Amino acid sequence: MSEDEKKFLEIVDLKKGFGSGETRQEVLRGMNFSVAKGEFCVLLGPSGSGKSTLLNHIAPELELKTAEISRKLGRGRHTTRVSRLYKLFGGYIADTPGFSAFDTERMELVHKEQLQYAFPEFAPYLGHCQFPDCAHRKEPGCAIRKALAEGEIGQTRYDSYERLYELASQLKEWELK
Repeated sequence: MSEDEKKFLEIVDLKKGFGSGETRQEVLRGMNFSVAKGEFCVLLGPSGSGKSTLLNHIAPELELKTAEISRKLGRGRHTTRVSRLYKLFGGYIADTPGFSAFDTERMELVHKEQLQYAFPEFAPYLGHCQFPDCAHRKEPGCAIRKALAEGEIGQTRYDSYERLYELASQLKEWELK
């Protein structure tokens, strides 16, 4: 069976944004993923990130309840309150409630040099920087920052990378063992 025959769901170049005109804010750009037959896929992310909306687009018969982002708070409204598993396209997809905070205290620590690999949208540009040890922050000839300037990488994702890089830079070597 070929790789394409194993896939039951493939999403290519997914984009999501809020607002319109000058106030439009793109929160997701160029996301690709696929799930093979028989596999389980779990959609998780912050409240209002579009997990249920995505499921409604690929399986309208689910008629999942969704809501607009709160204009007052600028975030999701916790419309999905329980996790549900749906049998779709030969596999299973779980829709989960959003979260408003993400506790990283118990996560595995990552070396700052390895952090770039945690951002899938960076993958096409890795290895194309002027310097092989590029941190993708201030170095000239950085392919990641060039992609950011050209709109190929979302500003919020890059900002997340910078914040996490700064935190990872503060870790002592003994803390990583």
